[in-house]
Amino acid sequence: MSDPAPTRKLTLLDSTLLVMGGIIGVGIFFNPHTIAERVPVPWLYFSLWIFGGVVAIAAGFTFAELGTTFPRAGGWFVYLRAVYGRPVAFVFAWVVLTVQSTGAIASIAKFCAERVHILAPGWVGESGSRSETVVAALLVLSVTVVALTGVKRAALVQNVCMVTKLVVIAALVGVRDEFLGAALDIGALLFVGRDDVVPAAAAVPTTATHTLSVGSFLFALLPLFYTLGGWQLIGYIAPEMKDPVKNLPRAILLGVLGVVVVYLCVNASYLAVLGIDGLVADRNFAQTLSQRAFGPLGEKLLAAGMCISAFGICAVNIITTPWVYVAMAKEGLFFESVGAVSPRTGVPQRALLIQAAITCVYLLFTLGFLVDSVVFVEWMFHLLAA
Repeated sequence: MSDPAPTRKLTLLDSTLLVMGGIIGVGIFFNPHTIAERVPVPWLYFSLWIFGGVVAIAAGFTFAELGTTFPRAGGWFVYLRAVYGRPVAFVFAWVVLTVQSTGAIASIAKFCAERVHILAPGWVGESGSRSETVVAALLVLSVTVVALTGVKRAALVQNVCMVTKLVVIAALVGVRDEFLGAALDIGALLFVGRDDVVPAAAAVPTTATHTLSVGSFLFALLPLFYTLGGWQLIGYIAPEMKDPVKNLPRAILLGVLGVVVVYLCVNASYLAVLGIDGLVADRNFAQTLSQRAFGPLGEKLLAAGMCISAFGICAVNIITTPWVYVAMAKEGLFFESVGAVSPRTGVPQRALLIQAAITCVYLLFTLGFLVDSVVFVEWMFHLLAA
């Protein structure tokens, strides 16, 4: 098992975009409604996002130091193995293989197929249809095929998706700095005042009647942390980076900081345009904004952006997670052959194929309960690593 050629190594830019791509998925288009519903007070809502950003940055520092100390394939698995031994690492690795990663990839692929239905209803059926499952499977298999050719080529695909995500977000919302008393409206906000656009959903005043509690605050943290998760994935492929001891912590910190800035700007704009009551009243607030901005084409433009975003985060998971299975095999917790790395492409081909096979099986089922149930367990492993 020879090491891949240096030309195949990931640069700092590749790695930073992978970190950002692992965090920014489709949650930012949905979870603000859930968070606002549970904490419908503007300053508390925005404070939660600041708090979540601080937690993500602190977690980024933690995993950056761990990655520098253990720059080996498997990342998170390696850290837990070093501290707690084989039993904890064994449980973590099998949760990742059987539920966490494969279930998440399958759910994201199905979501992407649903967006394809909006874009081309004649080609892809509605949610739960056979054609939707076929499209989702093709997505998983296509990314896997690209990953089999080398991590560098797969990372380039993800880089394109990541840049497209940022363009979609910039086009959908604007940045408003009320603290400085200045407002800069870009993208969608330039068109909000048009007479021919779809009006926003009528806001239902909720802040006056909703009683805040510790429980509602804590429940609001679940979708918040879900939206901010994913920065740990880059640690799985540390050996595939150029100078991982130096670039791994840089990529994590730059990526997390970049995402926190983007999310704070996005949520400031959501509040500026819709207000907290608008976020609470309208579950499809992102669609409302896109329709107000771009008229009848807004729904399809948003669907296209979500499709690309889902494809990108799906690619990040498919590229990075198989290295956990490689680390498992090297520890004797999986078949030894799974740990083999191709001398030509430098990727774990068997691990990639096993992951794709399990994911495609999951595509036959409804996965919402599966992914939701593992979020709590995932953060317990975060805390163990910290």
